[in-house]
Amino acid sequence: MSRIMTLPPMRREDHGKKTLVLDLDETLVHSSFRPTRRYDFIINVEIEGRMTTVYVLKRPYVDRFLEAISRKFEVVVFTASLRKYADPLLDVLDRENLIQYRLYRNSCRPMQGGFVKDLSRLGRSLGQTIIVDNNPHSYLLQPGNAIPIGTYIDNPRDRELLDLIDYLDNVDTYENVTTALGSRR
Repeated sequence: MSRIMTLPPMRREDHGKKTLVLDLDETLVHSSFRPTRRYDFIINVEIEGRMTTVYVLKRPYVDRFLEAISRKFEVVVFTASLRKYADPLLDVLDRENLIQYRLYRNSCRPMQGGFVKDLSRLGRSLGQTIIVDNNPHSYLLQPGNAIPIGTYIDNPRDRELLDLIDYLDNVDTYENVTTALGSRR
């Protein structure tokens, strides 16, 4: 199931930027396969041979967050979800194409009953790579590169992405991100 996934060489316009790896579900959005009162958009995906409607609620400030971080970071979404679900969702969420790369479940390493996002397989310096994820199991192999974020379901007062913009501005000033992230613990 798992395969080594190396990102292409960094684009010239991103040279010198750090790489920011973002989880999708419960970090940037919350999705439901049942109708909900609150949602921002709907996608239709094929699951087990049937078209299924997915109701997607964006985390507050996600648009501002993506716009702000894309100026300073090479942005990668790395999800444990399947591509056939994640791509249509990201096509709507990221209409401005601020996310440079998308990685899916087939790029995760199955470990201890879950999926781990092994940053060492990306082809980027670990000292220049940050992961933001609500699930600590996802960054099991590189906890020193992680910024944990609370699980988002539907709190309209959630400010975590907004607060993260300023924090990432500070982390960006460090030569090695693990030094900056270690001081946060």
